[in-house]
Amino acid sequence: MEEHILLLAAATLFLYGLLARKIEQADITAPMLFTALGIACGPLGLNWISTELNDELVMIIAEVTLAVVLFTDASQIRLKHLTQFERYPIRLLAIGLPLTIVCGALTGLWLTGLGWLNAVILAIILTPTDAALAQSVMEKKAIDRNLRHSINVESGLNDGIALPLLLLALALSQLGSINQLNTSHWLEFISLQLILGAVVGVFIGRSGSYLINRAHYSHWISPLYQRLSSISIALVAFSAAELLQGNGFIAVFVAGLFMQTRHKIVIQRLKEFGEAEGELLTLSVFFIFGAVFVPLAWPYLSADIVLYALFSLTLVRMLPVWLSLLGTGLATKSKLFLAWFGPRGIASILYLLLVMQQTGTSDNYPLLQATAIVTIALSVFLHGASTSLWIWLFKARPDKTDPS
Repeated sequence: MEEHILLLAAATLFLYGLLARKIEQADITAPMLFTALGIACGPLGLNWISTELNDELVMIIAEVTLAVVLFTDASQIRLKHLTQFERYPIRLLAIGLPLTIVCGALTGLWLTGLGWLNAVILAIILTPTDAALAQSVMEKKAIDRNLRHSINVESGLNDGIALPLLLLALALSQLGSINQLNTSHWLEFISLQLILGAVVGVFIGRSGSYLINRAHYSHWISPLYQRLSSISIALVAFSAAELLQGNGFIAVFVAGLFMQTRHKIVIQRLKEFGEAEGELLTLSVFFIFGAVFVPLAWPYLSADIVLYALFSLTLVRMLPVWLSLLGTGLATKSKLFLAWFGPRGIASILYLLLVMQQTGTSDNYPLLQATAIVTIALSVFLHGASTSLWIWLFKARPDKTDPS
């Protein structure tokens, strides 16, 4: 049966690549297609794939993908990017992100009946955004450059910022279920995870960029291995941090931030890796999401869960973003654009997997899991299908008051 799945996935990827531009004009994105393909192959369709999550291959793909995504996203961010685009990313991250978590948690308490800590965990899972789900919009010159780059910068940083909050919330959730371990133990554990992960990330990022710069200057390294250095440094940072009892995902994110190479071509090679080999990993996770995760949510599907998902994709995201942009002088259309394009994608899927590994004994675990899955699934399709509308809106009514 594995041969059928491999053939179908490979053929889909090949055909989508051949017709990508045409398909995108119909508002069908690659994540939409691979999520739908996963659903078709899973228990809700042909039943070729089980929902068993103990498969070691699934875990390896998920962890490697998250490490690569965190590293490549962070490596593309420069300090000047935070202030270059009218400081919109700073507002989105410093004001919009925490307000989104608060609004998401309050909505979870109101609609789902989750305890306050599980509601916070759910909100954190669904806070990171994924600009790749609307990549066709991000490439259109009709959309103001400041707006497109602000969304990309926000997406590149908010997953790494949300991760420590998620780890802290998970540690607090374990205090009530592991009575033999006291509070000081868990505070020490989470501090060790965060601090050691960050220290390892700084060291690997700095030393890795120094060695790549030296090799590039000396003409020792080829373009191929400049691209492969992305996954190499990410995996070195992850493994080293885990061996030292730190958090590997914190390490790879920090390593990417401190990957300060002096050669633009090296950064371009890292970006190319993320857009090619990294995209293959990402699409694999969307396929797994459709085949394995979506069926897990099906038995728990309810009106309250769907309502939470719709709130999460609209008011829970849009109201905090709107508040964070007050006083910027942005036109209403531009604020709505930044507020709407907060799709939940790869980071949310992989953070959900981290939660599923550690909170399986919680009474509210199936409800938390199902709510997150439904929200992500709706986001994949709704945000992907909305790209043409925004492109038309900005082309038909160009806003001359927006900063250029």
